[in-house]
This record gives sequence, C-alpha cells and structure tokens, in this order.
Amino acid sequence: MNKFFLGFLLMLATGGNLLFAQAGSDPFDVQMRFYKSALKNYDLQAATVALYTMQALKPERADLNDSLALLYFAGERYAQAYLVGQGIVNADPKRNDMLEMVAVSKQNLGMIKESLADYEKLYGAEKSVYFLYQMATLQYQLKRYGECVASLDQILANADADKQKVSIRVQGGSQDAPMKAAAYNVKGICAMELNQPDAAKENFNKALQIFPDFVLAKANLETMEKKQHGDKAPAGTTAGKPAPAPVKH
Repeated sequence: MNKFFLGFLLMLATGGNLLFAQAGSDPFDVQMRFYKSALKNYDLQAATVALYTMQALKPERADLNDSLALLYFAGERYAQAYLVGQGIVNADPKRNDMLEMVAVSKQNLGMIKESLADYEKLYGAEKSVYFLYQMATLQYQLKRYGECVASLDQILANADADKQKVSIRVQGGSQDAPMKAAAYNVKGICAMELNQPDAAKENFNKALQIFPDFVLAKANLETMEKKQHGDKAPAGTTAGKPAPAPVKH
C-alpha cells in the first residue's frame, strides 16, 4: 500500500469525508461501500479501517463488532480476534459462534488452558463430538493423558463421530481423516507417552483399519516398531502429534 493511499484511508478514518458530504452522500453509507470494495479485493487492512470508521459514526451498531472480529480472524490476527470476540461473548454469553472463534484464537496464541475452558463450555452447550475432539487434543498438549483418553473414548462410542472428519497437520500440508481414526491415533500417542507400547500399536492399527492412508498413524506405528527392534527413527522424523483442527465452517 503506497503512502498516498494510506493517507487517504487515514483521512476517511478521521472523518475526512468532505467531498462525499458535499455530494449529499451519507458518511456511513460511503464507508460501507468502501468496506465492501476492500473485501472484494481482499484488502483486509483497508476493510478494518472502514469498519472502525463505521463504528465511530454509529456506535450503536453492535453488529459491526462481529464483522471486525471475523475480519481479524480471517487475517490470522489472533490477538485482536480474541480481544474483540471476547468482548462480544462477555456481552452475550450465548454467542457460541464467537466463543468458538475465541477458543481457536487462544489456541493459536498458545493459551492452551484458556482455550480448553472455552471448548468445555461449547461442549457443555452443544454436546458436539467436534468440540470433544478439540478438548482431547488440548488435554494431550497439557499432558492430561487420563482426561484425554476419557474424551477420546466418548468420541469412539458416539455414532455422530462416524460422519465427521478432522483436518490433521502433516508435513507439507494437511490431511482430512475420519474423526474416529484420528481419535485412535491420539489414543495411541497417549499410550506411547504412558509407556504402553502394546496399547499404542493396537490403537494405531485400529486407526489404519478405518483409514489405511492415514499418514500420522503409519508414521507412529513405524516408530513403535523401530523402537521395539532397538532401531533409531529415521532422521528428521517424529511421532505424529495431534494438531488442532481449524474452526469448522
């Protein structure tokens, strides 16, 4: 963005709408058109400036906070998304859509305990196995293996999990895996951490029975077999740790 255009944005943001006012246009409507044009061109910075200007012009429009939070989240500005989203949730605790966005933002900021607390609220409200899986991955990261396994067992016993997939981070990208295969994989990793190699292998094999192309389960099973034979894992490889799935759409 060149300095001239940035200066123009700042002029709009500070109320410099003289030309539009002279033309008889409503300043709020002008900013709304500006905002929509910025979004069309995926100029998130310009869209953010327009939103703040609209908020200044019409502070009673609480719905603009939603757009601002989602805009920050889309731009992976998780600190701002968390702060704006948390304000919305504080004002209306029933806003589970915003609470989920806040939970993901906290997770990306390394606020694991806080994110887990949010997912526990979401699961309590909706009983979704998706939220339960997120809880399990966070419990694993916090080394709360007993809680993690208990959450995974609930997923494996739930028929809704048969219909769902989760996005798993793998080297060079991601892989969509059936939720129950992912649950068995994480359960196997917990068994590895607890020095239960037989249980670990059993769970990795169950994951592969559901999803034979599961990259992480294959890698974990290979690691287990090499350890049992006293071999070192290949250079540059690690066990497949569970990774947080992105917010569902």
